[in-house]
Amino acid sequence: MKKKFLYIMMALCSFSFVACSDDDYIPGKSELDADRELMTMFRVDDNSNKGDTDPYRCQVVNINDVQLRWYGVDGCAGYELKWGLQGNVSSGLAEDWENPKNIEGSVILGPDELEYLVKDLQYSTPYHFAIRTLSKKGEGHHSKWYGYGSGRQWSEYCSFTTEPRYDTPEVIVVNDVTETTFRVNIDRQLATSGSDDQQQKYLNYFEVVDGNFVMQTLTVAPSPTNPNAACPDKWKNYKLTQEDFERGYVDIDGLETNCVYLVNVQNDNVAVHWDAIYNTCVIRMDGVAGEPILIKHFADPNDTIRGAYDYNASRLDTIIDNFTADGSLAEGQIFYLEGGKTYYFAQNVSICKGFTLQTDPETVSKGNAKVLMGGTWTYDNGACGNAMNFMFGRNPQTGELGGINVKSVIFKDLDFDCPKAVHYGLYNGNTTGNYFINMYSMGMAVSFQSFEIYNCTFQGQVRGFLRTQGSNRKTFEKIQIENCIFYNSGYYDNKGGGYCWFFGDGALAKCNVFNDFIFRNNTIYDSPHGAFISNNKDNFDWPANIRYKFTIENNTFINFETRGGSKIFDMRNVPSGTEIIFQKNLFILAKDASDNRTMNSQAIDLRTVNGDGVIIYDFKDNYSTNAYLTKGSIFSSGFDASKNNAGYNFNVSGTEELAVHLGDEQDPEGISPTELMKNPNPPHHDPDKLMHRGIDLNNLYYNNTDKVRKSAIYRLGIGDPRWRQ
Repeated sequence: MKKKFLYIMMALCSFSFVACSDDDYIPGKSELDADRELMTMFRVDDNSNKGDTDPYRCQVVNINDVQLRWYGVDGCAGYELKWGLQGNVSSGLAEDWENPKNIEGSVILGPDELEYLVKDLQYSTPYHFAIRTLSKKGEGHHSKWYGYGSGRQWSEYCSFTTEPRYDTPEVIVVNDVTETTFRVNIDRQLATSGSDDQQQKYLNYFEVVDGNFVMQTLTVAPSPTNPNAACPDKWKNYKLTQEDFERGYVDIDGLETNCVYLVNVQNDNVAVHWDAIYNTCVIRMDGVAGEPILIKHFADPNDTIRGAYDYNASRLDTIIDNFTADGSLAEGQIFYLEGGKTYYFAQNVSICKGFTLQTDPETVSKGNAKVLMGGTWTYDNGACGNAMNFMFGRNPQTGELGGINVKSVIFKDLDFDCPKAVHYGLYNGNTTGNYFINMYSMGMAVSFQSFEIYNCTFQGQVRGFLRTQGSNRKTFEKIQIENCIFYNSGYYDNKGGGYCWFFGDGALAKCNVFNDFIFRNNTIYDSPHGAFISNNKDNFDWPANIRYKFTIENNTFINFETRGGSKIFDMRNVPSGTEIIFQKNLFILAKDASDNRTMNSQAIDLRTVNGDGVIIYDFKDNYSTNAYLTKGSIFSSGFDASKNNAGYNFNVSGTEELAVHLGDEQDPEGISPTELMKNPNPPHHDPDKLMHRGIDLNNLYYNNTDKVRKSAIYRLGIGDPRWRQ
């Protein structure tokens, strides 16, 4: 009590000092307002000028509580406070503050109360606060509101962001989304919620009984983006049953096409909503996509993005971003680009909503549309100024506690490039750290129905191609890439490292990037990254529903990872039930006599099959040309090596088909790279700065000779079929 009394006296004295000076401006007071109360102010640094040294300042306490304090006004009737989410009231407009829908809470306090604790706010969320002095004369005589400012007026503004929530187990995942239904999968088990350390953290905050997180209620509610969306009453407060838990899921119906819903399960024993809920799922329903939208090419002569007009390029990233935010456009929308024209990105593009991007079928005869992933200019020192990536999902927005569920994302008939990207040899060892698609380290959990690429080319992705990362869940029902060419990427470091081609960082046992991975009829030419497939060497006690499946067929790998010898499969540990189909792939090592580059090439590092230990290998009909072999093999350590190859004894066609063949009975010696192709040798040699660049794809077509036609590679249809004549 003494401490509070001392604070009140200090506050009153401080305010009286300001108010009693004839020369000082009194906020909210003028001759026109002579009959209104003085406008008080929250005690913040902008008016106390004491910063963190002020023991009576407004501040966030206890993670998600805000302690408010303000200057007292003698003789008033009391104070009225209210607060709202930043996104709703930060305009500074009175009509936003006076809209009841935008107000999260309010309170009226007596004249002797100069502090108030706003408790249990949403985590990681910015709030704005407003206050006015109440007059004993009643309405019409109260002071003006302090806090209506937009943030640009220091004396009219008070805002605080609550701190992030403690670690939260992911007990619900939504899939099988249709236009009006979805399935909520429920996993209550503490044992499957993460590592031992994570489980111990969860026990500090969540109630667990018999090894299960306690939950009684499932709620489905329309997102604030579409508050009037249909939702049957039974799902607004659904009481979970033992049958639901045993089944492991609840099927939700009666929802509205193309609308967004928030899904939670909660422990009703906990009084505070933000502590009662577990992870939140943010679900967009299927919708009926409209007719394809043609994005007409327009190269703006006044474009402020350097180099864009020089490439005669039309901006594209803003259109994809606007589509994501546009509730009137359903997932599955098809966007056409004009054939033979060039488009560009000026910023990363977050993929949070399914779509198709492709060259217009009516103009594809003019060639694929080209999409520049930034890379339209360089700094004076030669560094690439604006390399861009697609991004899986995005960082969480205000108050979001859940993940992002995305339908199919499809790219078709497009040529992607980052023309000014620099690799290790071009820029004194400093390189462009770009990918085709990456993920934010703090990104929200993501679930993709499919990620598909057809008939595209890729140049200038220097550090890696597809990367997931971060501590949240990532699940992909399918990744499919067909009829594509990858070349002219350079190398990220001198050993050809960087990140892998397909990097599926799990982070949690529930993650699965490789549920159904299909890579067919593609060519990778002399583009050194890391391994082709990597799960970050993760090693989990994977649940029974997690397994990998790879289908890798009819691909041509030319000088694949020779610089550092990275492997095709670099996983070490895989879940039980993993299946690897690896057939009719062609491996070529090629260089001219004057080229001194190393030709190191390795196949696999897979050591352990966890769980029941079941793995299916289906390796057969994989071939190589007959140059630069190590003990008769294209690999210094091949698929047929018994060490670090957990599937050695499980191949469907026998261990002999784990070997990469040179020929067959009709072609026992095989064929050399230059006998097979017009000129597969790289045009630039080590230490030429242009090494791994300058590829002429026309040189990869097969020679029209009897030797080629009689070769096993040609007769059996091995490798990418596009190079056959």
